[in-house]
Amino acid sequence: MKPIAHIRTDLPQKFGIPRNSFLAPHLQGRIVFEPEFALNSAVAGLDGFSHAWLLWEFENGTPGGTAQDIAADAATDDKSGTNTKWSPTVRPPRLGGSERMGVFATRSPFRPNPIGLTCVKIDHVELTDDGPIIHVLGADLRDGTPIFDIKPYIPFADCHPDATGGFIDDVPWHELDVDFPETLQAHIENDKLEGLVEVLRQDPRRAGSKHDPSRVYHLAFAAYDVAFTVDGDALHVVGVASA
Repeated sequence: MKPIAHIRTDLPQKFGIPRNSFLAPHLQGRIVFEPEFALNSAVAGLDGFSHAWLLWEFENGTPGGTAQDIAADAATDDKSGTNTKWSPTVRPPRLGGSERMGVFATRSPFRPNPIGLTCVKIDHVELTDDGPIIHVLGADLRDGTPIFDIKPYIPFADCHPDATGGFIDDVPWHELDVDFPETLQAHIENDKLEGLVEVLRQDPRRAGSKHDPSRVYHLAFAAYDVAFTVDGDALHVVGVASA
């Protein structure tokens, strides 16, 4: 297979990417097609659908949430990261990173084949002289992720109101309270702020690790380096700088 497109998002590093789509519903993304597939006719009718499925390739890259991690990840052309390693069991973040489940009972990015599946909301389809650009919301993909296919979400076939969520149903997702001083918010573009807060609320840190409340983490988001600390259930943004 070869990519038909790549997605542009505000998250250039794995650190901070929501663990599922729509956990940060205001995250913006743009799907830009490769020249061979950049045909406006190929998306005719897609703007009539509210949502779409994306099939894509995991690119885990360099882990971590320090300024050095961000720099190392940006300087590395090979973004496969630890995709070459997989285990039959993994520690889902939903279980605090302390219990193991079978890899095929999870959405872990560390799989035998690094294929991702995501449902996104179609904001609008832009037709240009260079081909279509699909503007989406709620994607859990890092910037530059290769897209293998795009399929419309069909409610009568894809929506299952009686579905059960296995161990997910037993452990409701926990969000952090975000303390983001207005003086620091002023550095963020208005149309990026809501998505950034949603990402921070999901707790970008690795589940199950020991965390020092004085440790400063760095999140690469859009054109910014957002520094924060976490103490209990409270995340405090302590700095915003140009990335």
